[in-house]
Amino acid sequence: MNKSLFSIFLLASFFTEVCAQQALSLKDCIAYGLKNHISVRIYNNNIEQSKQKATESLSSYLPQVSINGSVDRNLKVQSNVLSMTSADGSAIPGFPAGGDLIIKMGTPYAAGITGELNQTIYDQAKLVGIKASEPNKQLSQMNKAQNDESLIYNITATYFQVIVLQKQLELQTDERERYKKLLDISQLRFNQGVAKKSDLMQVQVNLNNVISQIATTENNLSYSYNVLKNYMGLPQSASLTLSDTARWLQFTPEPNPYIPQYNYSNTTTYLQQQAQISLYDFNRKNIKAGALPSLSFYARYGANGFGSNFGDAFGKFYDYSAIGLKLNWNIFTGLKRSAQYKEASIDYENAINNLKLNESNQSLQFQNSIVSLQRTDSAISVNRDNMELAREVYSNNQLAYQQGTADLSALLNAENSYRDAQNNYLQSLLDYYKAQLDLNKSAGALKKYFDEL
Repeated sequence: MNKSLFSIFLLASFFTEVCAQQALSLKDCIAYGLKNHISVRIYNNNIEQSKQKATESLSSYLPQVSINGSVDRNLKVQSNVLSMTSADGSAIPGFPAGGDLIIKMGTPYAAGITGELNQTIYDQAKLVGIKASEPNKQLSQMNKAQNDESLIYNITATYFQVIVLQKQLELQTDERERYKKLLDISQLRFNQGVAKKSDLMQVQVNLNNVISQIATTENNLSYSYNVLKNYMGLPQSASLTLSDTARWLQFTPEPNPYIPQYNYSNTTTYLQQQAQISLYDFNRKNIKAGALPSLSFYARYGANGFGSNFGDAFGKFYDYSAIGLKLNWNIFTGLKRSAQYKEASIDYENAINNLKLNESNQSLQFQNSIVSLQRTDSAISVNRDNMELAREVYSNNQLAYQQGTADLSALLNAENSYRDAQNNYLQSLLDYYKAQLDLNKSAGALKKYFDEL
């Protein structure tokens, strides 16, 4: 056991060291999370538990063997009275009429051992329980699949959040450097008497605002990294570097974005609910089967020993044996069984209605996700073009300001417009990836999405 725990510790340390030394792509992060997040172990244990429950259900129809032993010290041996009068009232020869004979029923010490075998021949309730083990295993597997999909979704969404914040921080850093240079130029022009002090102060205010925004972005980025590590099952103390950020930031929209096929019956949610419906149905059948008789076979063999002293009880044993059939029929339970069946039937009907309701809701989510994907896909092109236009306007105003043909306010307005255009473009990228993720989630295609990364 100690060696196994040590091996697990070494393996966890190895994964931590690998992640600390190597940059991970989005697919690497998801793969790591699907192996190392603590919830994965929990759901794997639940699957194993469902298998053991299936074995437990099957065992009720297998032979049951038990051995029982006992040693009794009878502090006062039980007595019994035998009448010495025959049925017609006459005296039994050798005994006085109307006399009774008192006899001791046992000895001070008694020992016994019994072995018994029981084999169920027919029990409908147990048969239903055995059949119910299959949907129970399916439900545990679907629960794990749903957990895997949640990990894929959460890791991916947070990954995109991180790379957008990284790019935003990069742009803000560049903006800070531009304001620093602009501040130096404005200071020089103020010293030369060709610029107003208010212009100098306005540049300083803008610089301070950018520095404050950088601090906020750094905090948000640190927070997002921590969330990403948590979804991956990576220790917070481990360092994490992302390797494929350029791939996602240089995205080129497609005229007709890919739309996964939608079939609710293929989704994990549907399969999960179907397994739950089957369990509710088996519960109804199990309650109903309780009204039927059960039949079992038994074989018993035992031996008893008696004595006035403790040792004498083990000196000689008198054996006995028997075989037979047991019939058990619980005919009437008041209204308990009827009430239980009606309750189970309501659970079954509600599960079916919830399935229909969820199908309708998920279909709506799928259609809305298509609309969002198409909207954000077109928004990326518009915002990218607008960002390039704003950059060109800023460059022209910067050159004009340096040449003295434009005032500071025009340059600052161009700077603000350029920053807004950059933020709008980054936000449209994030919105697109989020819509794409939601679309695959509603279509039940997150596993395929991960495989094709």
